[in-house]
Amino acid sequence: MDILIGTRNAYKKEEMIWFLGENPKFNIHSLDELNINIKVEENKSSLIKNAEKKAKELSKLTDYYVLASDGGVDIPGLGNKWNFLKSQRTVGENNTDLIKVQYLLSLMKDLKGAQREVTNYLALALAKNGKVIWSNEEITDRGYITKDLINENIPKYRWIGHIWYYQKHKKVFNELNKNELADVRKQGRKLQISLQKQLEKII
Repeated sequence: MDILIGTRNAYKKEEMIWFLGENPKFNIHSLDELNINIKVEENKSSLIKNAEKKAKELSKLTDYYVLASDGGVDIPGLGNKWNFLKSQRTVGENNTDLIKVQYLLSLMKDLKGAQREVTNYLALALAKNGKVIWSNEEITDRGYITKDLINENIPKYRWIGHIWYYQKHKKVFNELNKNELADVRKQGRKLQISLQKQLEKII
């Protein structure tokens, strides 16, 4: 089964492969490999509709199944200063990772305790030949935004992981070891199981 991952973001690709799980029947492909170079505008009214739009449009360009995603970080403490559907646009989509982190920390500088709680929502969509086959959205992570930046050595594409803090592990996401990462990822199991059940039906 050939599956195209509908993103050029290396971190998002890694996460989507985790949701697919290890299966010898899967042949995973990238947009660069297939020389697909289009940008699908994320202008829908929900994460799941954006994911479906991306999967649908990309699947018109290949015979492979296409898995696309859209995610949003909800920060209730910021009220109307933050829209989780437009989080990247709020911090500046074309800014460096460091500037994005600094901007979010400045927005949250007066928030304390529970006001710094954050929730990640992720929508996945699977499509083939311009038709959406399956889609789902779930909460995949919860944590807190730190008051300060631990350092400026931010791994590419993982800017928010540098300030996303877990009280249980007393670390930010980017500092987690293999076992701690596996523990954190348990929050996304519901979405992972839903996707894998759909793929089993197709196979």
